[in-house]
Amino acid sequence: MSSKSAVIAHRTTFSALFAVLLVLLASTFLALPAAADGEEAPPTVWSLTPAPQDDEDDRVSFRFDVPPGENAEDAVELTNFSAQEATFTLEAADGVVSDSGVFDILRPGEENEAAGQWIELDQQEVTVPADETVTVPFTITVPENATPGDQPAGIAASVSTGDSEDVSMVSRVGARLHLRVDGEVEPTLAVNDMEVDYHQNWNPFAPDTATVTYTVVNDGNVRLGVEQALHSSGPFGIAGADQQPEPIREVLPGGEAQVQVEQDVWPLFALHSTVELAPQIVGEDEFDAELTTSSGETTVAAIPIPQLIVLLILGVLIWWLVSRKKRNQKKFDAAVAAAAAERNGEPGDDDAMTASRA
Repeated sequence: MSSKSAVIAHRTTFSALFAVLLVLLASTFLALPAAADGEEAPPTVWSLTPAPQDDEDDRVSFRFDVPPGENAEDAVELTNFSAQEATFTLEAADGVVSDSGVFDILRPGEENEAAGQWIELDQQEVTVPADETVTVPFTITVPENATPGDQPAGIAASVSTGDSEDVSMVSRVGARLHLRVDGEVEPTLAVNDMEVDYHQNWNPFAPDTATVTYTVVNDGNVRLGVEQALHSSGPFGIAGADQQPEPIREVLPGGEAQVQVEQDVWPLFALHSTVELAPQIVGEDEFDAELTTSSGETTVAAIPIPQLIVLLILGVLIWWLVSRKKRNQKKFDAAVAAAAAERNGEPGDDDAMTASRA
């Protein structure tokens, strides 16, 4: 190859490498704005708490005692801890206790039936600048015909995140509201739908399992905690098994809690189970009404099938052994009698017949 051809080839290679480099650089710089556009927005962090009052320490929830037909006023503080302003939606709703035992309020779209619809917020939508707090007053108006007792509710501040109408997530932070309507307090618990699912263990020397399920119902008008005691036994109280299920922290008026407990029990043809509920005052609640225990009971069949099979086998074996011993004894007695007769010279059957004929 001539030197001129080598120079041309070298220039061609360099040009190609330079073109590739330009393409890579262009791709990188063009991708930067796209990456910037795709970055997630900074998270929004906020809190909703009772507004401070001069005569009280920092409150974690609201507490009101209001007569029917009267009203009460208070306020919430909405604080935005984020680096950017955010717009929040405020709503009041009836209080509920979830299946996991945690207090919550009705979800958006669910209709309030009690205290949630008695709360009027001064603002339904609030824009809070970064690192600032906004106070929102509210008024509770209790109807004349309101049911005495606890009327749980809460106020929540929510913010919606998402880039489209089809995909979004709503996060809520709330403040609990303990509202008691003046009147007679009735702390009452009941046991409903008590059932026992009996599981046979085919090992005759191991206990069976009884799964006891029941519903704890608050038939009164105040929230209650519940201490529980479960006792199961056979007829006449024999072979008893005692157990204390986990206490229930809170059951709201008209609410209920599902309980399921497993016990080791012995099959004695019938299994009788009794559960006792002892109501407890929750938190800082106060009332003078007497707390009385309530109970529920049920009886199910607990047939000891494996044990009966074992007894049957033992019975047959004992009968066979006794029968065999009797048969052997009869054979032995017959052999002894025959030997004695032969030794005494007594004629056998054939000799007796011969003598008779003579």
